Amino acid sequence: MTNRRGPNYQLRALLAEAGWTQEALARAVNALGTEIGAALRYDRTAVAHWLAGTQPRHPVPQLAAEALSRRIGRAVAPEAAGFPSHERDAPPVDPVTGFAALCRTDADAARRLPLHQRPYRVADATVPSPPPPAADAAATAGPGRPLGGRTEDTTALHDAVAFFAASIDTHGGRHARSALSAYLADDVTPLLTAAPAGRARGELLMVASRLAFLLARMYEDGLLHGVAQRYYTYAHRLAGESGDRVSWSVVVRAMSAQAQRLGHLPSALQLAEAAHHGVRGAPPAHQAYVQAQFAVVLGLSGDRRGALAAVARAERAAERATSAAAPFDSYPPAALHFQTSAVLEALGDLPGALAALRRAAGERAAADVRGRALTQARFGQLLLRTGHLDEACAAWEGFLAAQERLRSGDAERALRDMRQALQPYRNRKRVAELLTRTVPRTAPGR
Repeated sequence: MTNRRGPNYQLRALLAEAGWTQEALARAVNALGTEIGAALRYDRTAVAHWLAGTQPRHPVPQLAAEALSRRIGRAVAPEAAGFPSHERDAPPVDPVTGFAALCRTDADAARRLPLHQRPYRVADATVPSPPPPAADAAATAGPGRPLGGRTEDTTALHDAVAFFAASIDTHGGRHARSALSAYLADDVTPLLTAAPAGRARGELLMVASRLAFLLARMYEDGLLHGVAQRYYTYAHRLAGESGDRVSWSVVVRAMSAQAQRLGHLPSALQLAEAAHHGVRGAPPAHQAYVQAQFAVVLGLSGDRRGALAAVARAERAAERATSAAAPFDSYPPAALHFQTSAVLEALGDLPGALAALRRAAGERAAADVRGRALTQARFGQLLLRTGHLDEACAAWEGFLAAQERLRSGDAERALRDMRQALQPYRNRKRVAELLTRTVPRTAPGR
């Protein structure tokens, strides 16, 4: 706590509007803490102090404002809740200028902590405007792709995309994250700022969008959802600036998946639908990637017919896709089976979900350690739900073998979920052995 002011009547009025007790606000702030990797333990007495005028330290004002925003259904700034805020992060009109500023802040160890403690903001999870369709088909190289030709600079950026995408799959999102942040600040944004208007700039914008997307994935895998949301926002803005409708749709699809995993289904559905419309006419692999997520949110929304139709579209597109090793140009069959399993689970078809997971597990590439770990973890959960304890333990043994090689917040969360699911069976020998292998350890730096 910091200095005391007069009573905070603004916060009291918002609590009344939300229909919340002091304890309810404290619980909501604690829950939001998990979205920024912070274990918070506030209770009603802390909120009573805030109401009396005590100012909580950063990032609590931002967390409290976001909690109230979600409850009330409109954006609430920290100042409106009676808290000071030093954030000045409204996106500039020019996406390159804003992206460069974000990267400089993130690469500066003395300035990055408030950025990393930023909460995910539901009000910002809105459908962005898609880039206009290309006016001249001759000006594009494939659907939505700007024709710029590779230069020495863009070749280096494409190599970086391949490196960091492989790093996420093999080592997890917490590995090499600061390296990508520094690379964006030191090498990529100066190129963008200096690039003259024209086709070559369009290529730079598109590749910068992909690198921003990858850093967003890294932060999301590190369970730092607020800063991940910021990078996703600039990824779609840069893609839109380049005129690349396909890349724009890919980013919006990822934004839908993030909203879904955080429990914001209306936002996830709107974003998935926007990506669905934006990817029309795109290469088959991109269509499969987008349709698979659309199917998941439709299934979670209770639209059985729509979900199964989207799965069918994803499968047909995947069958038409040509094999490609480059990231962003392929969608592995294992990933589609994984999403199909999530759809079938949402629709209550557990045998079908298990069958899809078996296919996903069998088709994961050896280098996709993270994907294999998360597939086995979900496999274990579904097997246990269907009464197959021994098979579940076998799946989790496979999960542990992969998880130990990763620096991944998602894998660590799957580990905690596994321990919780196995607690009722802790007296069984095989379960006891698994639990012994998974004594909680201090997580690497977030």
